[in-house]
Parts: sequence; structure tokens; C-alpha cells
Amino acid sequence: MYVFVRKRSSPEIVATILEAANGGGIGKTRLLTVANLTSSQFRKNIDLLVEKGLLAEFNRNSGHHSYRTTGLGLKYLALYNSIKAVAYIDV
Repeated sequence: MYVFVRKRSSPEIVATILEAANGGGIGKTRLLTVANLTSSQFRKNIDLLVEKGLLAEFNRNSGHHSYRTTGLGLKYLALYNSIKAVAYIDV
């Protein structure tokens, strides 16, 4: 039996990352799992999101990196969800 897997768009992947990192912060491994990302998708997007100010990166006590959605990232999510609702996109 073949199961069709829809390829996610870049804006959808960005929204998924920002939603997963919304709150107190999330580590790389947990972010990969929650956002259902491959390591290449993660690498492709994470630096851009940090550079553009949608995601903040910080070090935990253990020296591992954590990520948290910024205010600008929350604005992106609000706009993305509004556009999705208006366009009737069932994602």
C-alpha cells in the first residue's frame, strides 16, 4: 500500500519550527522531533531564522544550544496563520 506524503513548503516548515520553539526554549534534538524535521531541513532553516531575528539561540548550562521564538517570530506565525485561513489551505 502506498501512502502519499505531501512535501511541506518553506513557509510551512518555518511556521512549524517557530511553533515548536514557542515558549521556554527547546533543544535541537527535541526541535527536530517536534517539528518533524530532517537534519538537512534543520540546518537549512535554523541559521536563517536566527539571522533574521525570528528565533533566538542561547546556551544552556550544559553548553547545549536552545532556541526560542522571538516577538518577530510570533508576528510571522500570526501572519502565516491568517493567510492560511483566508486562502482556505488545509495544512
